[in-house]
Amino acid sequence: MQIDGLNRWLTLGANIGVVIGIAFLIVEINQNTVSTRIAARNNATQGHINYIAHMLDSSVLASAAAKTWVNQEPSHLETTQLALFHEIRWRHYEGVFYLYQNGVISDQEWTGYENGITQSFQDDDVFWKISRDSWEINKAKLSEDFTAYVEELVADLR
Repeated sequence: MQIDGLNRWLTLGANIGVVIGIAFLIVEINQNTVSTRIAARNNATQGHINYIAHMLDSSVLASAAAKTWVNQEPSHLETTQLALFHEIRWRHYEGVFYLYQNGVISDQEWTGYENGITQSFQDDDVFWKISRDSWEINKAKLSEDFTAYVEELVADLR
């Protein structure tokens, strides 16, 4: 009789252990899935950025930026280089936004990026005008969540 009672308690303990083990396994699989999605998204974003970056000439880009910061009109080539630069910038911000949504970066870190976004829509110099134009051209290529977030953020500025 005592062995039967002990057996029942041991079986109950083992069953509880199995249930707890399955719960931990579910949490582990969920974390792995999120990590895999983040890595895949980051890889796709980086691939797009690398593709565009190959079209940039840093000396032309530097000259273009210097001109726009003193409100001189850049040449057609310089304007194109700045537009490509801003396309990369928006794609980068989208990638960081995804990390923020998944809790990989903190609110404090995201605030710095958010400030960069708002600056794009607040400053009136040529550099930021090209950024806004790039936003309008490229937002359809970006995720719906990020686009909605930026549009809502910008609506509050207007």
